[in-house]
Amino acid sequence: MANQITSEQFAARFCDLMHKLTGKLLSLDRNYLARGPINIPQHFVLHRIAEAGECSMSALSRSLGFKSSTLTCILDRLVALGLVRRHSPETNRRQVLAKITPKGMRMLEEVRNKRRRAIIDSFGQLNSQERAAYLAIIEKAANHICGTKGLKSATDKNSR
Repeated sequence: MANQITSEQFAARFCDLMHKLTGKLLSLDRNYLARGPINIPQHFVLHRIAEAGECSMSALSRSLGFKSSTLTCILDRLVALGLVRRHSPETNRRQVLAKITPKGMRMLEEVRNKRRRAIIDSFGQLNSQERAAYLAIIEKAANHICGTKGLKSATDKNSR
């Protein structure tokens, strides 16, 4: 079959395409995050805290792969902006937990809306079937790579 490629060919083409695609999408993120009060690493931290609801500094550091000193600087900034609140539970005063604030949730939603608009614009040339096929492949890969099952697709979330 003409569409069959070796694993090596796939890997080479995939690396090239992902480099171009992620570079372009990150530049779009940079454009609207650069105009706002937070940068991309701060956005990653804010997003991870929102996903967890509340998380310890050590869990956050492990999940993002940031050194604790780097994470502390990022959280200092997010706290100063009123996007995150840090506190220690009564049961363990040595533990520090981070929780997103309503202001932080609004900022994430604003960034998410801008990102969605950029993706709609970027992938506008694909028809409905191509978009569905692309998402199915990405979701399958994400489930395998990230070790998660049942990742919710944007269409699943929006259809509620």
